[in-house]
Amino acid sequence: MLMASVAQAQEPALDISSATCLKLNREITRHTGRGVDLPLVELRLFVQTRHRLIEEFEAGQYPLELLATALYELARDTVKVVGACRRKPSRKFIEMLPESVQTLLKLRGS
Repeated sequence: MLMASVAQAQEPALDISSATCLKLNREITRHTGRGVDLPLVELRLFVQTRHRLIEEFEAGQYPLELLATALYELARDTVKVVGACRRKPSRKFIEMLPESVQTLLKLRGS
């Protein structure tokens, strides 16, 4: 609960369901251009995805086991998602996420 609340206080909510891979690519370019050494998993779209998963879990949308699996696969597949987004910038970001993450996000009606 605290993680999601802190993120909301720091930055305005980002609609990950409508974000394209181009948005992720631009964020990566912006950070590398400024010489910022930021882990990929800390890019805004990934952070917002994690927070959305946690918020929905806290709202009772799914059990802890499904959340744990989705968070693990999101972290594990971050490099894959970035690579796929580099190749297909017009695709929706959410379509490039691991299946377990997509499933949980769709439960809400992304």
